[in-house]
Amino acid sequence: MKEPNRRRGILVLHKALDILETIRESRSGLGLAELARALDLPKPTAYRIVATMERRGYLARDRAGHYQMTRRFFDLQQEESDVQALLRASRPVMERLVESCRETVNLGIIDAGEVVVISTIESPQSVRMTSKVGNRRHLHATALGKVLLSGLSANEVRRLVRIQGLTRLTPHTIVSQQALMAELDAVRRQGYALDNEENELDGRCLGAPVSGPGGRIVAALSISAPVFRLDRARARSLAGDLIEASGAISRTLTERVLVGSAAIPGGDDVTEETRSTRRRRLRSPIMIAPMDQ
Repeated sequence: MKEPNRRRGILVLHKALDILETIRESRSGLGLAELARALDLPKPTAYRIVATMERRGYLARDRAGHYQMTRRFFDLQQEESDVQALLRASRPVMERLVESCRETVNLGIIDAGEVVVISTIESPQSVRMTSKVGNRRHLHATALGKVLLSGLSANEVRRLVRIQGLTRLTPHTIVSQQALMAELDAVRRQGYALDNEENELDGRCLGAPVSGPGGRIVAALSISAPVFRLDRARARSLAGDLIEASGAISRTLTERVLVGSAAIPGGDDVTEETRSTRRRRLRSPIMIAPMDQ
């Protein structure tokens, strides 16, 4: 029996973890009677717990009826999170984009009603737009944010506006809901967003969507530069390169899911339920933390 001071919390969870730890400590697995005896558990209780974990694929029995832990525990530890997969897929694309345009490139997602930068590569030029991983920006005033908003429903956008407001950051910032909705319609039509000195003066930014399976926008990719180097004509010329780059990331994310078991550690042991869960997750915008209600 485990120590009494570890009994606080959910009792059945303690029992399940005790069973796993006991099985792990054995070299050849343990039978049901041995587990019940080792942990001073009623046999029916032990059976219900191990039977559930066996159905879920976390325990398996050998020919002698001994329970052993499966690779599913390894899978839980090794499987990439959506954000990790996004970072891995985007980095080489961002590097190529910076090399070709020689401007700062950022990758952002929605977190708690704001844009958070999760990856950035700064321009090699001495005069450049700077950014850092973890920087937070307004959704309505940035190219990244407009792209992310364009993937939401009108009701979701209105809810965010009600919660976050439309703060004026420069004379060019959009501060009316009607103007924002019109801007988002334009973003959807043209496939990219423009921050025309709306977040900060003397800076201009282009943003394009990164999509997961089903075409739902999960992130945004941007090119930022000083206005003297990124006039409107150059912005239009770079839009195609940016959309191509964001599309490459989107394809990698989609392929990661569609590959199925070959993309997930554990191979054939991974159930269709696991793959379906991942597909559902990646169809939704990636959010680090829940939004305030």
